Amino acid sequence: MDNSPIIRFRLDREIAERAQRMAEERGLELPDIMRMMLTKAVRIGDFSIDQEQPLRAAPTESRSVAAYEPRYWSDALAALDAEVALAVLHQAIADRTAWLDESLAFKDSDLQRVETVRNEREEACELLAAFDPKDAAAVARILDRFSPDSASGPAPEAEA
Repeated sequence: MDNSPIIRFRLDREIAERAQRMAEERGLELPDIMRMMLTKAVRIGDFSIDQEQPLRAAPTESRSVAAYEPRYWSDALAALDAEVALAVLHQAIADRTAWLDESLAFKDSDLQRVETVRNEREEACELLAAFDPKDAAAVARILDRFSPDSASGPAPEAEA
């Protein structure tokens, strides 16, 4: 929370003292309680304290992970990216292998295209052999190179 705003407000002394005691009983400080309450209000989209459920329906779309506290998600995001990169590599190898098998069955296959797909498959196999899930740069290169929305994403359709 490097650039977090500091919020100050006035509160009745009796309420503040009782709230402080309640927080201490739970091993927390009052600022922690306020952060938790505000975070929950934003999460459910309602400031209502008297009910657990929000007054209006929660949005149905999924929220971006960026909406959460980054320090809690950075390690998980790196692990998820590595898992996705590994899956993308496996899919790239499988797609290109299937394409090569199918296209080589045709007598009039485009040999230049076959060589290109063979090289892409070999590149994916080499990346898989050297894959280090903790190397964020390597994970990013794999995703940029082989994800379905990249320029060379999935293997081309087999020739009919």
